[in-house]
Amino acid sequence: MKTKILLLLLMILAVICCTSGEEVIIGEPIVVQIMGNANMDQYVDDQDIAFIQEIISGSKEKTKLADANNDGSIDQEDITQIEKILDRTATELFYLDANEEVSKVRHPLNTAIVVYDNAGEIIRILGAQDKIIGTDNMIVALPTYFPEFSKLPSIGNRKDMNVEAVLDIGPEAVIVPKLSNIGPEFKEKITNNGIDYVMLRMWESHTSVPALMTLGYILDETENANRYIDYQEKILNEIKSRVATIPEEKRKRVFMDRPGDTTVAKGSGYSEAIEFVGGINIAKDISKDTGTQLPEVDAEWVVKENPDVIIGLSWEGGYETHDINTLKKRYDEIIAKPGFSSMDAVKNNQVWVTTYIDLLGPGYHIGLVKLAKMLYPELFADMDVKQLQNEYLTNWQHINYDLENHGVFQYPKN
Repeated sequence: MKTKILLLLLMILAVICCTSGEEVIIGEPIVVQIMGNANMDQYVDDQDIAFIQEIISGSKEKTKLADANNDGSIDQEDITQIEKILDRTATELFYLDANEEVSKVRHPLNTAIVVYDNAGEIIRILGAQDKIIGTDNMIVALPTYFPEFSKLPSIGNRKDMNVEAVLDIGPEAVIVPKLSNIGPEFKEKITNNGIDYVMLRMWESHTSVPALMTLGYILDETENANRYIDYQEKILNEIKSRVATIPEEKRKRVFMDRPGDTTVAKGSGYSEAIEFVGGINIAKDISKDTGTQLPEVDAEWVVKENPDVIIGLSWEGGYETHDINTLKKRYDEIIAKPGFSSMDAVKNNQVWVTTYIDLLGPGYHIGLVKLAKMLYPELFADMDVKQLQNEYLTNWQHINYDLENHGVFQYPKN
């Protein structure tokens, strides 16, 4: 029963995670959303002080992050606030939350509750595990992946988080992702009790890394955030440089088969991932007609399009299971669809199934390399997905996990 409940939760998450309504663009420059980052780059630093001085003198225009102390004017007090951020003496920080609204949080945070698995991953990348004193049911249900957090007291399901449980745990803040079913009532109740509410976009690909950087400032872990961003950018840049060598006429046409006879269109992070690794998403422009990033498609349309590669998403698999049949079942379901046996992708054994989680959250570079190898195995032959995953687990997630014998992430295996 517990496994079935967890699976249902993951399926709901996957639906929500791909319907943000905002286009996801992988590889865009990172802008840390801390007020005081006046020049809108990856850091709050001395360059922002110089930028503020130029705004005051009239030679620069005000930016949306320039008002460091959020008092409505740009002046010397903003420079003072930036100086406090730099020497870590600021007692509060202002930042843009997931709704693009200015929020305030005490600084630094010493205790917090973390909600959602991608948020938990970010905390571990930052090395701030010791500041987490509570979590939610999703993380509790993932004891293999979150051995430390899953033992903490839970505040319930994110759709119905228990305010009394939060007050009993007594954190300084609750850290949550932007998800449509977290209501404003919860925020109001905990903030009225003196607990900060930190909501950032942490499950998408490109937005999870700016969120990581923002939390780095809030938790005083900017060095670890910068180290991770530098590490990940090297991998993204390597993918981009190789993809740039693929002529347009030789790029693979890809259909992403999503459970429920749906696919992914422009605006979905999955669609952007296909394009980033050099694929052509055959359903990219369907959203123009349907108004959704996750349109329904019938088998006849796919057969007519005859893609070179089919990539099936699965809500099952991951770190908590070791049964490859969870993905094989999904694979068999795809190739058995009416007319699919006549397509080039099926005849050439170019059908793959992957767990959806690989392309979400701060470790999305692992999923990108996996997709790249599915589409262009020779071009990406020397990039080892398992090695990258081991690095992520060991160096950034700080857990000991045996990928050789445990976990299910792809079918067929390379």
